[in-house]
Amino acid sequence: MELRNFQIDTSNISASGETREITISGDVGATFSLEIFNEDNSYYNFNTNVFQTTKTRLSNITLDVSNTYTANVVFPVVTDADKYTVYLFAENYPNTTHTPYIEARALDGTVDINASTGSTSAIIKKEIYQTLDTTITISAVSPNSLTDFGSMSVTTQTITATEGQSLGTIPFSISVTSASTKAFRINNQPQSQDLITLVSRDIGSVGASNPIKLNTENVYPAITNTDTIDGAVTSGIKVVMDSNVASKMTVGDRITTALTSDTVNGNVEESDKIIMDNAVAGKMAVGDRVSGIDLFDSGQFFVRTLNPDGDNANEFQVGREQDDGNIAALEDPSVVIVNDGVTLKFSSRLNRTTTTVAALNPDTDNVKEFSMSQAIQLRDGATLSFSIAKNFRWAMDNVYGLTEGTLVTGTNVTTGTFISSYNNYITREGQARELVESAPGIDTAGNTASFSRNATSNRLTITQAGEVVFNQQQIYALGGDTVNFIAKTPEAIKTLTGYEVSASNLKVEIADVTTTTTSGVSNSTTVPVASGDGIMEGVSTVSGIGIDPAAIDPTVSTINSYSGTTASLILSAAQTLENGITLKFSGAGETITITGDLTINRVGSEDITLSLDLEKFITATNEAS
Repeated sequence: MELRNFQIDTSNISASGETREITISGDVGATFSLEIFNEDNSYYNFNTNVFQTTKTRLSNITLDVSNTYTANVVFPVVTDADKYTVYLFAENYPNTTHTPYIEARALDGTVDINASTGSTSAIIKKEIYQTLDTTITISAVSPNSLTDFGSMSVTTQTITATEGQSLGTIPFSISVTSASTKAFRINNQPQSQDLITLVSRDIGSVGASNPIKLNTENVYPAITNTDTIDGAVTSGIKVVMDSNVASKMTVGDRITTALTSDTVNGNVEESDKIIMDNAVAGKMAVGDRVSGIDLFDSGQFFVRTLNPDGDNANEFQVGREQDDGNIAALEDPSVVIVNDGVTLKFSSRLNRTTTTVAALNPDTDNVKEFSMSQAIQLRDGATLSFSIAKNFRWAMDNVYGLTEGTLVTGTNVTTGTFISSYNNYITREGQARELVESAPGIDTAGNTASFSRNATSNRLTITQAGEVVFNQQQIYALGGDTVNFIAKTPEAIKTLTGYEVSASNLKVEIADVTTTTTSGVSNSTTVPVASGDGIMEGVSTVSGIGIDPAAIDPTVSTINSYSGTTASLILSAAQTLENGITLKFSGAGETITITGDLTINRVGSEDITLSLDLEKFITATNEAS
């Protein structure tokens, strides 16, 4: 005899509790027992319909001619998350058996016991999670944090739901109020695609593996600042500059310096010592590469010593660079032959190695000092150039749900950044354009997704480490930042958050602004008012007692001041008005109201804020506009 079907809804249970039906069917005479217990080891009593500490079960039920047994299970209201384990036992096994086992796997490759059917033993196990409510907040945002939307206030609407639930269509209404001295104007009505969500993720901290250099990218694309060395560096990694280093460089910047040159004073024949026209300490440092004649242009000659005999400040000695960067004596000085009057060039070791800023004010006692990533000798007065590091590719602890095209915002994120594949092409003379390197926008780098339950809410969390590529290089300081990834379509929202949502019947309305005159005016375009907040130059029109109703309402041309005793407006036509008159201004305002319907077909696992992108249908402005 066989138990053929075991049906129970294993989706998450609401924190407010639910009643669920269990159905067991099979051959007549098949016998089973049913046991349900929670994570606190309390057992469900099928007689009292409550959980109790004493172990109990529904025992030895035999299917009759109906072939089916049905029972209701009452899951209680909870204030903390819970987990329920359900066991179906085939009694008198193997006289009663389960249907043959068919295994199902979850996305992370583990066995999905809820989706699997049947059993190879006497037991079938199912698990049900009771999660705390998820909060859905409907709001409005300027995703690019535009200045004129700054300090606005938003009255939001919240919805509570259970992970995996379908809520249908819910009407909503939210309002947005501009900050003082700012105003809103409606450009067009919002559209369904203006619904977005922002998800915060961490960029991996800067370290040995982050950022990740692509083979063909220039991670130091431009010089960003310069400053002059104050005192020669003859050992160690610390450098003192003319200026406060925090204003000239950042950690991770590459350091380079310009070539110097000087003229040889006297023929040099078979000697590694060369006399120049000027003091060598002002032209070179130990470790500088020497070039300017065929012999030296081989790249094998370097400054070994300044004033080697201690008797001539214009003399230096050449040598060869070793693997450790030290300069050794020439094995055969007789090879050096240099004519009088030849101009030699000197290039710092900074220019042939990637030397970076390691720390600013490393000893916390000199704001003009920084340390380098390696020890290099530098001459006093040399001008150093600093190039901020920028990279396309970065490591992240969680790239799950991110897709190419997703917008990114953050403190150290370049405006207009989004996730994009990297494709570097070159065009050789007479040949077609050739792709020399490519990288996907999202690369999991062989990492599998990790599934876990939040210890507090029991809601599912999915993470997957990987790498992300942006359409623009990002500065070194991005490492360790928390940034916002913006999903801007229903499909992108679903992929990123698990929510299946859409907006419809969207409408925005703006409230007129009212204020009063603070003194009378006679045939003047300047009108003193109590406040100019919510009024927009060149947009707002004015009406009220004293404004000629037969004429077109005048427009506010200029706002002289927004508040206080000096608050006043300049109108497009002269007016004669009494003190204390109430004026109404239309076309712009302080407060907008957005209404619509939100359809939620599936609730995701995390709290979410769904926002209307104000930049798509509202213009904001302030006093400086």
